[in-house]
Amino acid sequence: MNKSSSRSQRGYALLIVTMAIAIIGVLVQMFILSSQAELRSVRAEGDRIKARYISYSVLEVTKLFLKVQEKFLDNNAMLSQMGLDMGQFLPMILPLFFGDVDMVGAMIGTDVVGLGMKPGQGSGGMISMDAEDGKININCAISDANIQQLNLNLTALFSSRRYDELFGRLLSDSDSLDRVQQVGAFIDFIDLDQGGYAGGDEDGYYMGLSEPYVSKNNLLDSNEEIRLIRGVDDVFWTNFGSSLTVYGSCNLNLCAVDSNNWQLVAGIIVASAKDPNHKVINDPVLLKMLATTVAPQIPGICKDTSTFIQAVANPGVASNVMAAALGISADEMSDLGNDGVNDAEVQGVELDQSKLSKIVTSASKRFYRLKVYGVSGKSKHMVNAVWDQKLVSTSSGKTGGFVYWREE
Repeated sequence: MNKSSSRSQRGYALLIVTMAIAIIGVLVQMFILSSQAELRSVRAEGDRIKARYISYSVLEVTKLFLKVQEKFLDNNAMLSQMGLDMGQFLPMILPLFFGDVDMVGAMIGTDVVGLGMKPGQGSGGMISMDAEDGKININCAISDANIQQLNLNLTALFSSRRYDELFGRLLSDSDSLDRVQQVGAFIDFIDLDQGGYAGGDEDGYYMGLSEPYVSKNNLLDSNEEIRLIRGVDDVFWTNFGSSLTVYGSCNLNLCAVDSNNWQLVAGIIVASAKDPNHKVINDPVLLKMLATTVAPQIPGICKDTSTFIQAVANPGVASNVMAAALGISADEMSDLGNDGVNDAEVQGVELDQSKLSKIVTSASKRFYRLKVYGVSGKSKHMVNAVWDQKLVSTSSGKTGGFVYWREE
């Protein structure tokens, strides 16, 4: 073999070895990248699972305190009369279990290590907790005996003159619904018959949509289904969505009415006023001032309808009573409605006891909508559920259970 041939073979060998090393290097790099991707995926999945179970844990702790609500607060006459509710305390309690323990410890001035989650373990909490039985249950349209009650409640909610333009606006089908027609749309979608409550074909509108469907003619399963009803667009939902539900009785539970929901309080006042022609009833500004002054008082005046009637007739009295109870100046509590008007100057309305009794009842809260979350790493898991305090399990016989559950 000559020297030239030997050098050529060594060159080929070197080239082959170089190519082999390069290929091995690429394969190793691909393996490393693939392993890193799988590791990230495993960690992300671990965070997702952890976030989910943290949200479940938040619900479990919430259920525990709702049991306390049912067993102790609701059955204690003095505490019940004060309107105490776990919904007021849970936002402060949950951080002890699922928040930053160092931050909580700094807030309360003591060591809480061992109660909450350690840094880096994740966190959880409550977004909102609302009593559903303090809203108008449109499922009452399923029963002929309760349709008139639903009609009364919805008509009262829609009655204020401030909604004149809302009920005159053009809808997606270039048509409009007045108040009577909108009430009829709610009833027609749920009642068992096919005849239009307000006249006409109850399915004509729905069948004309790009994705047609028909009236359910049955109970709605969730509040989300309310959005399927004609006229319930974003404008409508912004104004009335917080006052509607598919849970609870056909009479509003006055003690479950949200103290921020002045629109619903205004509807109750309008529907039960002794004089339907009272100037406050027919003046949107005066009605709102009265409703925003009465609404914050709901927890303390809901147990007895006569107390509610007195508060609506004399909206400024509560400011003085609360100021005396807290030992502060009456001037500091003189604007419960936070509308810039002294409560003593807000005009009241005399209510009719019999009318009011047809609309509201006073009872312990039963249905709670719970929105909670769990966070771990970059993953966040949310649960939107409705808890029924009095639901009886057919298997265990225990009371309390979820009637709605949605995860995101």
